[in-house]
Amino acid sequence: MPVAKVSSAATGVLIVSWCLIGALAAIAWLLPLDVAQGWAVGRADNNDFAMFEAYGAITATMWFVRCGSTLLVALLSVVWARHRMTAPILARAANGFWLATVPAPNTDSKRSSFRTGAVRLIVVGWLMLGVYQLGCSINRRLWDWPLYQLHTGQMILPNISESNREVIRFLAATTPPNARILVVSDQKLYFLSYYLLPRRLYHPSHPDSVFVIAKPYNQRQLASYRLQDLTPEQIQELHPDFILEYFEGKQFIEGENLSRDSNWLNFQRRRFGPNWQPSYLVSLRPYLAEKGS
Repeated sequence: MPVAKVSSAATGVLIVSWCLIGALAAIAWLLPLDVAQGWAVGRADNNDFAMFEAYGAITATMWFVRCGSTLLVALLSVVWARHRMTAPILARAANGFWLATVPAPNTDSKRSSFRTGAVRLIVVGWLMLGVYQLGCSINRRLWDWPLYQLHTGQMILPNISESNREVIRFLAATTPPNARILVVSDQKLYFLSYYLLPRRLYHPSHPDSVFVIAKPYNQRQLASYRLQDLTPEQIQELHPDFILEYFEGKQFIEGENLSRDSNWLNFQRRRFGPNWQPSYLVSLRPYLAEKGS
């Protein structure tokens, strides 16, 4: 394939790309942000979180398109200013790929044609897959923006209840990273284990709740072990550094027990004020110190 033709094609693609991206940048900057936000909220489901997510996602999308398209226009302008140098470079790269897939003259024509077509199809498919995955990643990040913004998952703690988040923050602040924690609770604690890594949480599940799906706000109370249901031998077998009791169900807590862990109370009152009162039981104590005493 002649390099001159490829160079002319690259110049044409550059001009068309500059015009399209420039038009996109102009539309993005001229369209008022509140108009786009109102359109997105109007199309969202009729609930507060869906509207919040749509509002934040369209805001992030608008600014991403504005900044991204402006940067691309600037980059394409620089490339166009030096197109006499950049176009031949791109042309030689494309021509090199084209020639690399052409079989040697002494090979079987049918087999070589199949090989050439297969190689080119694989390369084009690989590039298209990469573009698709990049687009999906950007889309997912824009929809996550209202919740995450520039924070990590350990700070946001999504998909779990607010009480779970408070317990995670408490354990992260009061236990060392290598701690082994025995938990007795009426909650499903999969996310606690994930966000507290590298700590290890051991949560004996009651047989009657293993295959039961929990419902929000304790609408379905799960059967659970209490600490007294575990024998000293069972506890010792796990070699825990700490024992955590965490119950939200009313049948598992008694009013006077809610305030028995002063560390938990002080931790929450530093965050929410001195009048904060617990509505669920959280009690953490070192096991080794308890065993040795």
